[in-house]
Amino acid sequence: MQRKYMFCGIVLMAGFVFSGCANNRELIAKASHATRSDVFVEIANSDAPPEREKAIADINFSVKSNSSYFFGVYNRHSNPPYRVTVKIDGQTMALESEPVLEAKSPIDASIPESGTGWKYQFSKRIALTPGKHNLTVALPFDDVIVKQNVELHAGTNTITVTPVYNKRSLRPYKGQNFTAGVKTLEITAT
Repeated sequence: MQRKYMFCGIVLMAGFVFSGCANNRELIAKASHATRSDVFVEIANSDAPPEREKAIADINFSVKSNSSYFFGVYNRHSNPPYRVTVKIDGQTMALESEPVLEAKSPIDASIPESGTGWKYQFSKRIALTPGKHNLTVALPFDDVIVKQNVELHAGTNTITVTPVYNKRSLRPYKGQNFTAGVKTLEITAT
C-alpha cells in the first residue's frame, strides 16, 4: 500500500514539474506574437543621425552556449537556430546571429563564460518615442523570459541584456558557467 502511495506521489510531482515547463513555453510563444506594428522602426545604418523627437535605442546582447560536445567537436545550435525575441509595447522582432567559436582558457569558476563554446552576439538599433516602454526579452532555447519597464529619453540610449548562467556543482565548471544554460537575464537601460 505504501508503494502505491509513493508511486502516486512521484507521478504527481512529475506532473507539476512538466506543467511548470509548459507554462514558460506558452509565455515565450505569446512573446513572439506581435499585437502592434507602430511602436518602433528598425534603423539599418548605425550612422543615421537621431531625430530630435525620437529615442534611438541600441540593443546589445551576447550569450555563450553549446548545443553539444561530441568526440572533440563543439556543435552549435542550427535547427532551430539560437534566437532572441524582443518585444516592446506589443511589437516583436527576432534577433539571430552567426556564432563564433570562442575559447577562454583556462576554465575559471569566477568567470561564467570561461571554457570553449559558441558566442552569439546580437545587436539592433531602433527608433521609438521617448518615455516608458514595456520590454520583454525571450530566449526560447533556454526557456527564459524576462519582462521589464525601461525609461528611454530623447537621443541615443543603450539597452544592455546580460545573461546570468545557472550554477554547476561539478569541477572544473563549479559555480556559474555557460555550460549549465541561462538562468535569467539582467536588463539595463542607459
